[in-house]
Amino acid sequence: RGAQSAVALLAGGALSFLRAARLGPSRAHMDGGGKRANRWAKPPRPKVDRHAKRWDDPDSDDAEGDAAKEEADHPLTDQGLTKKGDEDDASEDCLQGSDSGGENDGDAGDEDLLQDFDARRRARPSGASGAKKGRGRGGKGGGDEPGEEEEGLWDPLAGLAPRKKRKVGEGNTVPSQSKPAGGGASVYRDFPSRSSTFGFPDGSAVCLVDLKSAPQLNGQVGIVGGPKDQATGRVPIVLRDGTVKSLRQENLKEVLTGAVVRLIGLQGAAELNGRIAECGDLDLAAGRYSVIMADGQETLKKVKADNLELVKRYVAPVQILSVQRRAFVWEDELRKGADAFRIPWSESLLRLAELHLPAPRLVSGEDLVRLLECSQAGVGLVIPEPISADKAPVDGDGRLACRLFAVSMERDYCCPREPARPADARRLAECAKALNASDDSRPAFFLVPQVCVKALPCLRNAAACAWPLYLQLCQGLLCMDSPHRPHKAWCRAEILVTSFALSKPIYVLSAQGDVVVSGQTSGGWLLSDRQEEAQVSNPMDGQVLPAERELLKKMIGEVVPQKARAGSKITLYRL
Repeated sequence: RGAQSAVALLAGGALSFLRAARLGPSRAHMDGGGKRANRWAKPPRPKVDRHAKRWDDPDSDDAEGDAAKEEADHPLTDQGLTKKGDEDDASEDCLQGSDSGGENDGDAGDEDLLQDFDARRRARPSGASGAKKGRGRGGKGGGDEPGEEEEGLWDPLAGLAPRKKRKVGEGNTVPSQSKPAGGGASVYRDFPSRSSTFGFPDGSAVCLVDLKSAPQLNGQVGIVGGPKDQATGRVPIVLRDGTVKSLRQENLKEVLTGAVVRLIGLQGAAELNGRIAECGDLDLAAGRYSVIMADGQETLKKVKADNLELVKRYVAPVQILSVQRRAFVWEDELRKGADAFRIPWSESLLRLAELHLPAPRLVSGEDLVRLLECSQAGVGLVIPEPISADKAPVDGDGRLACRLFAVSMERDYCCPREPARPADARRLAECAKALNASDDSRPAFFLVPQVCVKALPCLRNAAACAWPLYLQLCQGLLCMDSPHRPHKAWCRAEILVTSFALSKPIYVLSAQGDVVVSGQTSGGWLLSDRQEEAQVSNPMDGQVLPAERELLKKMIGEVVPQKARAGSKITLYRL
């Protein structure tokens, strides 16, 4: 009896499964025995000729005939399980969930899909109903009328607030500047800007204009401290006080301030055409630059931008002191130039040009001796006009064929504007005479701080930044002895840099007496055998003007070893 019950149950289950598979998911929820059947069972696919069309053409005349034939062939119609009134409903329910839905369903399934798709694409979130027309993914639209319904797919970004950060490519060109409060034209409209996708070149000077949140900065001049941030569209600007501002490109106008320029096209003062000068600040009201002439007197002229030609822009101290992006690091450059005497002289000068530093000018010892012989007992002697460094004598391999000495004089600036004292000029001429007499095959040249560059403020500032690299080009340091020289900060720094960082000899030239060069007569490389010890104090405790104190402090901190910064004993050689 138990075996018969088990067989009956298995037969009933098999029959229910077969009925569920034949009826489909919509009519097979319950089987004949009252038990729940598999509602996800799919009806069998009708056999379709593989050479027939897979999709029905709605424009074909046979569409209705195909639909009627499939309806007659459907399993529900064959078994007569549907009534005549609900035959269409039953057929529709049976086809739901079938993998073949839409294949042979005629136009009814396509219409339902199109209606559902059209309803969903027109649906909008509540926050997007009040969005402005004419704005899509491309920003502001063109040509959409107010109140006109926008056709097409719903844009999920249409109702969002605008991004605070600027997109890539925006702000590439400077738009027309806003007009001043008086209603007149902007004073910046006539000054061109060389803005680009990548921003302004590093080291170029810019003028801050049309700032709304910080109007007190309008008119100030800064230096570009780095490339343009492509995410925000802003450029880092280093102001003159050392602060860094991140500003949009449309608030910047490139100017020639701080650059070396050449005067061209002047009609009223044609004699100034071709002269070298430094471009000062821009007078926005007059539209002219304040130009400093390189005549030694720093004569000031007012010149239009059309009459100025850019020659070159050099490194400024604010770029060295900036923490945003430095032009170069002294320690790294001194390490690269350690073999300066083994490479051609032109390569050493090219390295300075790549760092945007001016090439030094050298004073010929022969010119000093000539002036000493022409003057009366050296009274009123001045330093002669120096020559360019590329005109120094070289040998067949391109290396320097002369003796080059850096001169350390009593001064408060690295490259002072005031000329050298007549007493120092006379002693330097006597030293040049003694050096040429000891070895006439290698003439002597001198790097004098007062005349190492042209008489322009920007060149003197650049020379102060390059002073350790200038000392590396020389064979030694020549200190002009005076009562106040040991108390000057730059004189102390030169001795420490030459001794510890460059390992070169330091000579002292007495204020009085004969100059004796005796070391090379015995075959040595030193110019004197009279050795003495001197205590050099901390340079930052010495006398220096505030404008160069921070620059000198940074130079000492990078170049001089820490144990020697507070002061040390140095070996000197007296001539």
